[in-house]
Amino acid sequence: MNSDPEHPANSAYLELSEKLIALETRVALLESSRTSQSISFDNSEVENSLANLKLKGTGKLHLESKIGEYGLAWLGNIVLFFGIIFFMQYINGIGYRFIASVFGFVSATGVFILARYFRNNNSYMAKIFNLNAYVLLNLVVLKLHFFTSDPLISDKTVGLVFLLIVSGVMMFLSYRDKNTVLAGMTLIQMSAAAIVSDSTHIMLPLATVISAITVLLLYRFGWIRIVYLSIFLVYLNNFLWMIGNPVMGHQLKAISDPDSGFVYLFLIAAVYSLMALMPEKKEQYTDNGIIGLIIFNGIGFSFLITLYVLTFFKDNYVLLTGSISLYCFVYSIILKFRSNLKITPAFYALFSFVTLSVSFYGIYKLPDAYFFLAFQSLLVVSIAIWYRSKFIILINSILFAIMLIVYLSTSPHTTGVNISFSFVALATARILNWKKERLTITTEYLRNFYLISAFFMVLYTLYNLAPKQYITLSWTLMAVFYFVFSLILKNVKYRYLALGTMIAAAIYLFIVDLARIELVYRIIALLFLSIISIGLSVFYTRKLKRKAE
Repeated sequence: MNSDPEHPANSAYLELSEKLIALETRVALLESSRTSQSISFDNSEVENSLANLKLKGTGKLHLESKIGEYGLAWLGNIVLFFGIIFFMQYINGIGYRFIASVFGFVSATGVFILARYFRNNNSYMAKIFNLNAYVLLNLVVLKLHFFTSDPLISDKTVGLVFLLIVSGVMMFLSYRDKNTVLAGMTLIQMSAAAIVSDSTHIMLPLATVISAITVLLLYRFGWIRIVYLSIFLVYLNNFLWMIGNPVMGHQLKAISDPDSGFVYLFLIAAVYSLMALMPEKKEQYTDNGIIGLIIFNGIGFSFLITLYVLTFFKDNYVLLTGSISLYCFVYSIILKFRSNLKITPAFYALFSFVTLSVSFYGIYKLPDAYFFLAFQSLLVVSIAIWYRSKFIILINSILFAIMLIVYLSTSPHTTGVNISFSFVALATARILNWKKERLTITTEYLRNFYLISAFFMVLYTLYNLAPKQYITLSWTLMAVFYFVFSLILKNVKYRYLALGTMIAAAIYLFIVDLARIELVYRIIALLFLSIISIGLSVFYTRKLKRKAE
């Protein structure tokens, strides 16, 4: 059977099928009326059945129709675009620069007229013609001065003004018509204008303007994809500026003087950070979409600020990173009270502490900086409790573990740093247990991690701090401290620490001390360890007896 739905045989087949479906439905109604006094019937069932039948008849033509309607439309417009461009180049090549530009503008106008002609009877074709016309118009305006050996407009400023005027008109039309495609094209055009300007105080301010425009579009229309595009374009512009703008034929290398470029970078990041204050508009964007934009902005800013530090501020970056840290911390407090997204304050607080860590490193260097980094970890935990953020606690725990491992494996031991790590681990475990209801932490894994870290760090600290003959004695005294602490807090985990420390002290005594220290110190260590062990044993015996009674 012919697959063409207009074929006479197919038309007869469809007509017969419609009659059979209607007849079958009426028979079903008559049969059901015998058992029910009132029934309802919806003609939509018949219509749906007929629609499905018609779709089956035209399904084979679906792919062909798509290619014919959309594929050929794109192909025709692409060919038309390159045809106009090549003809413009030909006219320009024979010496008629003005006529070539006029031809370009007339051609763009003609394509706009075609788009308007197809607007009512072929909207898809009209959209492609519109897109073609805007791209063609931008290219014609661009070539009035840029990327041509003999430009019609010799003044660079005038050529740039023409580009910006076209971009402004396009942005107005995209805002008025709520046209995301045109808005994206405008952003690309503005970014191109910034690049061809080849000037710090035009290139970077234009990038800042792009960021502000897209945040406004996000607030007005919820255009998340447009913001992703703008973040990419803006940070790409900043990157090209840093490496000397090779697009304009300059040598690929870092610029010698940053001028005030980092000010624009800070301003751009601050503008994009306003996304965290967006009101709830569930019909336009999701919370995850906004969070994704914030993370994307953070990645772009972090990459560029790292390049800034490595290129221009190797020896004096403390003020730079300290300023970032202060801004992010203050902004995280603002977000805590004003943002609808509960995780955004955590993001900015974490970034604040990361940049603060870099500042500590710049001031004190390693290993002395570890002392302040350890106490900073305790500060982070306190902030996390105020923010009620388990996310900050988790990230801080990972960073604390990495920092501790790096310190123990790469740096010479320092008494102050050892004590700081030991104290911070014990204090953090205590704080997490004290405020676990506020954080709604239902697992003990994080607290156990800090207790285990404290157990080993205390042994390591005392091992390096106490004289060799008193190491066993110091460990035993620490076990007593743990035990007393467990009685005060009525917490069994500190008794586990006490038992572990006693076992470590006993092993060290028999393996090391008995073969190395003088006899009098051996006697003192043995007696002290014996008294403490017997005392603990008596305690556990009485405790078990009370439980049994």
